[in-house]
Amino acid sequence: MATTDMLHSRLAEGGAELQLDAELRLGVHDASRVEWILSLPLPSSAETDYSAEVSIEIPSNLFAKHAPWDQLQELARLDGPEDSPAFDASSIDGLRRLAVLAASKLTRAADGLARHGQVFSSTSSEDQAVAVEGLGASLRFALELVSHTRAKITKKCADDSRKTATERDLVDEYLSMRLLELLSGAERNLEALGADGHEALRGFGEALGAALEAELQYRSDRGFIEATPESRAALEAYLDRASRLKKHFQEVLFLEADRYAVVDRIHHVVAAVVAVVASTWAFAWQFALASRATSEARALSGVIALAVAAGVVYAVKDRIKEVGRAWIAGRVHRLYAQRVLTWRAPAKAGSGGKMVLSARESIDEHAVSEPDPLNPGSGTTLTRRRICFVQRGTIAPAKALVDSGITRVRQVFRYDLSPIFSRLDDAEKSVPVLDVHARRVRIARAPRCYRFPITMRVTLGATTFEERGELVVHKRGLERLEGTVPATWTPARRVSGSSTSADRASR
Repeated sequence: MATTDMLHSRLAEGGAELQLDAELRLGVHDASRVEWILSLPLPSSAETDYSAEVSIEIPSNLFAKHAPWDQLQELARLDGPEDSPAFDASSIDGLRRLAVLAASKLTRAADGLARHGQVFSSTSSEDQAVAVEGLGASLRFALELVSHTRAKITKKCADDSRKTATERDLVDEYLSMRLLELLSGAERNLEALGADGHEALRGFGEALGAALEAELQYRSDRGFIEATPESRAALEAYLDRASRLKKHFQEVLFLEADRYAVVDRIHHVVAAVVAVVASTWAFAWQFALASRATSEARALSGVIALAVAAGVVYAVKDRIKEVGRAWIAGRVHRLYAQRVLTWRAPAKAGSGGKMVLSARESIDEHAVSEPDPLNPGSGTTLTRRRICFVQRGTIAPAKALVDSGITRVRQVFRYDLSPIFSRLDDAEKSVPVLDVHARRVRIARAPRCYRFPITMRVTLGATTFEERGELVVHKRGLERLEGTVPATWTPARRVSGSSTSADRASR
């Protein structure tokens, strides 16, 4: 999973630094859902316009028809809280914000550990020392952060209520779980790096082991739930507790959604307009047929012809209504949006009910062609189906939230690709390979993976950020995201969403 960690250093042109920044993240959330995250600055005085596009390309022979809005999950929360006097740890709301702040910083520390581990495995021995120093610094930062936050939350006041005291214990347990998650992730990365074979990593491994042992002992002393590997029930209870704690604390910053489909709002108006057009057309033909009926009504053949003509008129009238509704809905989709979304601040955020972000959203699916990568000059083309999500929105000024220490609004999108998996081949295929020692051919089980290009582009002000990668998919689901290019920036030429199809997801 690739992340952009504050892009101020990249936004320099002619020596002047641009003050707009955006954080983008593409990744795999679970075995069936791809995830993209967009974090934007929260203005304090003036509205900020932005646009975002995400496109996924799937080979036509693998694509399965599905309802895109049913596959999309969308969440939003206030993010990036900084230390503020409002976080005085004397109330339940303040304690929850402290927990969210510490968890956010621990996530960044975990990203730092993973990043330094990648640098260690991909650089020369001269640079490995710098990577090891970065690993140690990230670990020390995480441990000091938890220690500092615990000193705040465990300092009980004389006027603490029973609910506040319980909340302090919950914050302590939540921080412990997040720290364990960070330490265990660092331990797995260390094993992948082959710490036993690297003298430079030995000191970091010892510090990591000591921190893990100390945290487990702290949990035992505090009576927190433990994950016992011998007990499946204990492991299940631990995961359930971790999920409940995460939802409990992030509730204070999650935004409340108000969304509606544009076609549903204009359904009655469209139906009335189309009905008037179709009825006018039918009435004109009925009038013309009635004038002929006076002279031909006596003839049986004339009556039959008149009945058939009347039936055709009514059939065409119904088709006019259906085609008219579809045409107007399509025009509204292309010119405006499919859905309108409004995010409002939660009641406990200090600005309850106030609009934070409003956006228009559309999901389009169409065919695109590209040259055959095996021989681009042969004239052969490959057809893909492109799923393109477009959001154009406005972030409202929220001075009260900014003053309280909250500086960003984060949107999380998860798109379920499980309808595609039934079209894929088996996850493993038999491949003949040469056994050098036995000097004969044997059969190896090779993974059968597919790669779907994915592109995320965000325009904020006069700056465009972009991130690309490839989803590695097999029969069992999503495997990973690889080849991710860190977000770049270019001067925005136009608002995202108005660009051409080739420009939106050119690779």
